[in-house]
Amino acid sequence: PTFDMDSTRALLDELMGKDRNLLPNEKPKKNLHFTDPEVCKYFLCGFCPNELFTNTKSDLGPCLKMHDATCREEFKKYPDKQRFPFEDEFVEYLERLVSELDKRIKRGHERLDHQNDLPQVPLSEENKEKVDSLTERISSLVKQMEDLGEEGKVEESQALMQQVDQLKFERELLLRSGEVRSITQQEKRMKVCDICGAFLVIGDTDKRTASHLEGKQHQGYLKIRSALDEYQSKEIDRAKEKEPQPTKEKDYTREKEISKESERERARDRSSSRRTISRERERERDRDRERDRDRDHRERTRERSRDQSKERRLSNRSSLGSSRRSRSRSRSRDRRSSRLDEDKKKDLSNKKRKDRDEEEGLIRDSD
Repeated sequence: PTFDMDSTRALLDELMGKDRNLLPNEKPKKNLHFTDPEVCKYFLCGFCPNELFTNTKSDLGPCLKMHDATCREEFKKYPDKQRFPFEDEFVEYLERLVSELDKRIKRGHERLDHQNDLPQVPLSEENKEKVDSLTERISSLVKQMEDLGEEGKVEESQALMQQVDQLKFERELLLRSGEVRSITQQEKRMKVCDICGAFLVIGDTDKRTASHLEGKQHQGYLKIRSALDEYQSKEIDRAKEKEPQPTKEKDYTREKEISKESERERARDRSSSRRTISRERERERDRDRERDRDRDHRERTRERSRDQSKERRLSNRSSLGSSRRSRSRSRSRDRRSSRLDEDKKKDLSNKKRKDRDEEEGLIRDSD
């Protein structure tokens, strides 16, 4: 009889306590919490994949953490489970297992693709003779059918037609015998299970097929794929719940908001157009004021240039007269200085002459 180990263990824990297997000298273990590191988080989310494939080709090895049914119940009843990453890690691990399995299934299909290229068994000489004989009989009967039809013997013609159909069926069976593979080749034809990746014999007995479907490997991967489908459906439901559900009142409110928003948009457009026209007028007035300022500036500039030219002409005239007077003064100074130089020269020559006369007079007196 089949029984659930988890339910049995939970029942024993409830009746005898978790420490029922401890020796008298052993201390009882502390109460576990689902957040403790020694608790298997995959077991909390539903099942531990390491327990699914024990003693099979897909054996994942023993789980090194504790599978506590009480912790799993506490985790299921916890109101804010989403703040723990346990489910995401569990789904990620299952997706990794399924991804590796799908790669093996793909390689298995590639290995079995050569089955379509197996050679056909040719017809034997005996079958060839039978096919030729049947073809001649069919042609003869068809000719007789045509003759009976022309004579108006419909019933006899239909009886011959039934014989022709039977002969054609026999000939078809003989021709197909060349397309059927040998018994040895038929036994070697395999297929890949799309659930667990195991190789199955095509046309195998129902007992062996049922044994495969009930096996640990097939049931384990079927459980993993079902868990992933269930998780994806839950995610879709959560996403739909988060989406706001439209109602008539909300739609009416939304329409009113859209109408108000469009009215505000039109008001902003009108205000913007008025501001644009006002700015254009202001720019036009600024341009007029700028032209007036430029014209006044040019006129003042021309007046200043005329005044400056007059002042230059007057200054040139005054400088010309002063230069003439300065030249006449310089010539008179030159004449006076030249006369003074001549007088000095005369005085000097007179003095020299007088000194020479005195020297000569002294010399005469000494003689």
